[in-house]
Order: sequence, then C-alpha cells, then structure tokens
Amino acid sequence: MSNPRNASILIIGAGPVGLTLANLLGTAGVDTVLVERNPGCVPEPRAVALDGESMRTLQATGLVETIAEHIKQGFVAEYVNGDGTPLFSTDLRARPYGFCLQNTFDQPLLEQQLLAGLGRFDCVSVYHSTELLGFEQDEQGVRASLRFPGDREESLQARYLIGCDGGRSTVRQALGIAMCGDRLPQKWLVVDTIDRHLVGDPECRFFCDPARPAMTILRPGGERRWEWMLLEGERDEDLLRDERINELLEEHTDPDKVEVYRKCVYGFSAVVAERFSEGRVFLAGDAAHMTPPFAGQGLNAGVRDVQNLAWKLARVVDGSLPASLLESYNLERREAAKAVVDLAVMLGDQIQPTDPQAAAARDAMFAEINRDPAAAADFGRDVIAPLSDVRLPCGWFIGDELGGRMLPQPLITLPEGDVLLDSAIGPGFTALAIGDVQPPDALLTHPLWQALAPAVYHIGDRQPPGAGPQLAAAELDDFLGRRSGRMVLLRPDRFVLADLDLDRDPVAPLEKLWADLQDRESSPARARRHL
Repeated sequence: MSNPRNASILIIGAGPVGLTLANLLGTAGVDTVLVERNPGCVPEPRAVALDGESMRTLQATGLVETIAEHIKQGFVAEYVNGDGTPLFSTDLRARPYGFCLQNTFDQPLLEQQLLAGLGRFDCVSVYHSTELLGFEQDEQGVRASLRFPGDREESLQARYLIGCDGGRSTVRQALGIAMCGDRLPQKWLVVDTIDRHLVGDPECRFFCDPARPAMTILRPGGERRWEWMLLEGERDEDLLRDERINELLEEHTDPDKVEVYRKCVYGFSAVVAERFSEGRVFLAGDAAHMTPPFAGQGLNAGVRDVQNLAWKLARVVDGSLPASLLESYNLERREAAKAVVDLAVMLGDQIQPTDPQAAAARDAMFAEINRDPAAAADFGRDVIAPLSDVRLPCGWFIGDELGGRMLPQPLITLPEGDVLLDSAIGPGFTALAIGDVQPPDALLTHPLWQALAPAVYHIGDRQPPGAGPQLAAAELDDFLGRRSGRMVLLRPDRFVLADLDLDRDPVAPLEKLWADLQDRESSPARARRHL
C-alpha cells in the first residue's frame, strides 16, 4: 500500500454518506482522501429508502443513471389500524426534483457503485481497513494519525476533516460533542426477505395495530423488508427464532415461499448533535444525527449533509469564496436535521401505540379527518411537504419568498432531446434571467458576482438578442413566478441564493450576502438570523 498523501479533505467513514461526499468532491476536482476501518462495503442492507432529493444529489455525482437501474422508484405508503381500516396514506410517486419522492434500493449495491465511481478521479484516494487514531487541528489545518493494515501508523495533513463515521463516531467523541435527544424505548425486529409469492402488494404498509405494530416495504428484485415491534417482556432471542418469524410472516404471506436472509433486532434513537462542526472538523450522517426509520429519512438526511457541505468545501479550497462560508453548514443543516427527526417521531407516535385506548383515540381522530376527502388529502400532503417543498430554515441566502427554497427539476427540451434541468445547466452557480434582461454592469462588476461566476440562462419566451440558452418549463414558471425584470441566483445545491429585482437595486442583496461572508465573527444573534 502506498503512503497516504496530504490532501485538502480527509473523510473518515466510507459508508454511503462518506462515499457520496467523496464523489461530489471528486467531481469538483478536490484533492480528497477517504478512509474506512472496515475491509470493504457493508454486506447487508441497512437503509432501504432514497428520496428524490438524494437521487438529485447522486445525479450531481454523474452516477445516477447506473444507480437508477437497480432502484424501485415511487410508491404509496399506507397506514392502517388493527382492523385493517385505512388511517391515511402518502403518495410518494411525484417527481418535483426529477425523481420520485421516495424510492427503495439495495445498500450494498449502492455502496459498491459509489466506490467504483471514485475510480474516475485521480484526485481521490481510498484506504480500507484503516483506522483513525486521533487528530489535532490548528489555523493551518488538521493532522490525523491513521493506522493502516499491518499496524502501520502514518500521519496525514488535511485542510479539513469530515467525520462520516456513524452513530458511534470517533470524530464526534474526540471533539466532545454531545448528542441531544432520546433513545426510544421500543425495539423492532427487522427481517429482510426474498418473497416473489407476495409480489407487489402491498408496496409499503404500516400496520398501526396496538396488538403489535409492524410495517413492510417492497424493495428491488422481489426483496422485501418486514419490521415488527417487540412487546413488553419479549426478549430479542425469542423474536429471532425462525419459528417465530414464520408465525409473524404467516399473517401476510406463505412463509414456505419466503427466503429470510437477514434478521436482527434494532433500537432506534431520535438524537441530533449539539453542533455539526468545530473549527476545521465537520460531522455528517449518523455522526451528526440519528432518526427513527418511520419517515425513511436516516440515510437521506446524511446525503443532504454532504450535498450542503461539498460545494462549500470546493469553493473554499479553490479560494473563490472565504472560509467563513463553512459556518453556514451548521446553520443550515442542524435545524433541518432536527425537523426530520421530529417528523419521524411524529409518525412513530401514530404507528407505535400499544395502549388500546390511545390507539382508539388515534383511530377516531383519523376517522373524523377522513369524513372530508379534502382534509384527508391535505393531511397526506402535509406529511410529505418536507420532501416535496424543501426549504432551508436559515443560512446563507436572502429573501423570504424564494430564498432558501430548492428549485424544482423538470425535464427541459433541448435540440438533442429532453434532459433533466440540472443536466442542462451543469454544476456551479446559476443565474436565471426572467424576461428580456441581461445582468447590468453593477452586478457584473460586484466582487460576489465575480466570485460566484454564475452561468446565465433565460426563462420564458422573451429574451434579449444574442442571449444564451433558454429554459422553458411550466414547473419553473410556477415556482419562480412570471414577474419579469429579475435574475434568480441559484447555489450549486440548487437552493435559491437571492431573487434580484433589476428594476430596483439588484446590488443590495449581493452586498448583504457578501458582507455576511466577510463577517467571520459568529454570535448567537447571527446564528439565528434568516437573511
């Protein structure tokens, strides 16, 4: 094995979050080292759901077409009570960001695909069977001590270190960062099967039965996950017996036609780190937050972390934006991750009650909601709103209407055919010109505009002579509005940075954003400020 080279970024942990970050940095040409203490990718499926936002991030890695071939896209999640009466449902087949709101996948295969993708980049090195022993940081960077196979120890110097090393994160513990929240009292039996007898019905169902809450979800290739809650007094080993698993399966399918290839008992946590960074060290994925599985957001929240962090690291490393930009990571991701944890806990509260009176009260509430089809539809939409209209709670953006919202990703018609929006506009910052406008000199000469160097595209039918590419889609008009004389700035992660009114003072918002980056002094007031 070659000696590890110094790098701009050192990533600890090569699970799907660390691998996604390494691919994003590789795409940006950032010198990166990724280390993992295990000898290779995980052999068993852990996470089973990838949402549309995560798929959009994988699109940015250039691997989504390969990955999508092995993903089951879209389904309706049904919630039924102990009598089988529907409580509510969530339709996860819409594609506001180019892919279905929720999809199922095979984690070992995804990790293998992401690992193979790193072979495209000379700037990325991967070391398995390598353990982080410790690290120190100063104003120049982070020096990490690593143990390689054969007990060989080496030091590596990096500008930044990212801990993607799971719920028992060595990086987080070394920083002394506490996790805030609760360990949930319920345990769940998780069983992965191949069951072609049951075929596709149900695709996803939560059995909100006080006698024993349970759920199932169909995965690619006829595979299916089952989960049953352990009841008071039950032991792990009792539920893990083959006979007991067959008894549970028999209520839904023919156990003689089911191949069980994984079984385990899990406990779940609803916790968020008190902060996601300290100095030059950052936390992402389970190292920063752990969520119950009821919203299918555990892995997805980690992918959001690295989607948010990768472009900022790339811009700071190449010198186009100051290091103070990285302060926005904790602002933007901690509250957003907490909201996902709260959503999962809320759904768990509907699924898990074993007290018959509590379950009856819940059933009565939904019976009343379901008397009004419009109210029932509104409830289902509200549940999935965090997936279908993604917004940053605070951070580096300006404006209350569009600022901090993720731009939809419709299909765009180009001469060579229809492509998803991100493939049409490419990476980096983007300016969407609405109407017959061009950026005025005052914008073009502003230091922030020059630092961002946005590619300019035109929205709508009217555009100035000789203008660049035009983008037309009803989804863009609905999101951006039809008021002309504006330029909407997009960040590389497709969140709106600013909506600039060219008829007023388009430079003022840039001044505020630029001043925010120049102000390197953090304060509680600044941390809470929504620009």
